Amino acid sequence: MRQLVVLLAFISAGCAVGNKHSYSVARPELAPQGTRAVAVAAQDARSYVVSGEKTPDYVGTQRGGFGNPFNVLTQSGKPLAEDLASTVSESLARKGFKSTTVKVSVSGTPNIRALAGEAKSERVALVLIQEWKSDTYQNTSLSYDVTVQVYDAAGKKLAENRISGRDDLGGSAWNPPSHARSAIPAAYKKKLEDLFSADAVVKSLR
Repeated sequence: MRQLVVLLAFISAGCAVGNKHSYSVARPELAPQGTRAVAVAAQDARSYVVSGEKTPDYVGTQRGGFGNPFNVLTQSGKPLAEDLASTVSESLARKGFKSTTVKVSVSGTPNIRALAGEAKSERVALVLIQEWKSDTYQNTSLSYDVTVQVYDAAGKKLAENRISGRDDLGGSAWNPPSHARSAIPAAYKKKLEDLFSADAVVKSLR
């Protein structure tokens, strides 16, 4: 019996290595609708990314049979912030906006007026990622702290909405990595929909 437990632990460790989660194919149905030109930026302000402890494409941890942690990265190979900005921009475009993505660094305060000028936009939607990390053993949890700020082209803040928490996304006794690969993109889609659902955000983008 002990040998079976050890064998299963080694098998689980093998399944825990090299996992990636897809953030580039999600299609959230965002609440705002309009025709304005909107620049979308996402800044990865996660402390462990800013410090260099983790790479910008890090999105969570998959644990092996003994609970030992392995990094989970984005399926695209791009930074999480880039995937998120693209997701939001594409979703806004489907709602009629002339949206485009602009890049910002992981540190410092973005120059909103410069971003608006770069994209020739009337609005700037800046998403700040303070936390985003999944953790999978048998169950999968998602810790998140994300804020969207909407500015006009002059740099005046028009609206803000923040979502944060730690959600239990269920799990699987037989194939936890497979469960996580489906549960995380679904949660990502829902979180972005929640982030952009606030009335102030919807009105500011019109």
